[in-house]
Amino acid sequence: MLAYDQTGFGTRWNEAEHFYDRFPHWSRMGKMIEDLRGAVDVLEKDSLVDAKNISVYGFTMGGTLGLYAAALDKRISGVVAISGFTPMRTDTPDKGMSGMTRYSHLNGLIPRLGLFAGKEATLPYDFDDVIALIAPRPVLIVQPQKDRDADAGAVRSAVTRAQKVYSLNNATNKLEVQEPDDFGPLPLHNPLRRPMYKAIF
Repeated sequence: MLAYDQTGFGTRWNEAEHFYDRFPHWSRMGKMIEDLRGAVDVLEKDSLVDAKNISVYGFTMGGTLGLYAAALDKRISGVVAISGFTPMRTDTPDKGMSGMTRYSHLNGLIPRLGLFAGKEATLPYDFDDVIALIAPRPVLIVQPQKDRDADAGAVRSAVTRAQKVYSLNNATNKLEVQEPDDFGPLPLHNPLRRPMYKAIF
């Protein structure tokens, strides 16, 4: 297993400062994806690693990153995303969550998404499209029902839409959503509770 701090987090916190002054043609999410691809490069060269079975596993933003990275890099053989997303087109301010602008304004990860603030329904893509790009590789979405930052029903609907592409690839069983009766990633992290999720890899 390889774990590292994302750019802008942990020991790399200072990398977020003035990011767009230094890299005006990048996005912070793009930098995170590039870092993850670099991690795959390293793992591929390790003699102890089966390069054909490199999967990513992430909570919250790590889950989001895993989905984006796998959609863009076919070397990633599978993804587990826990509390990784809520569909952006329906993530409007009236829902009482962070809103789609969590990516553009709140965290500054994908600034150009901010152009669609207030007109979320016109977004050119959403997470069902991202997941569909991963087909037929396995994806496990774990979406706690009581997560305050996600609409579990909308997540389920997104997975159902992506499932159509998995069906076309004869890989229906490779995409799964699990909805534990839980609040979100902090309880899931609690080692005393030891939650177990059925693997689909």
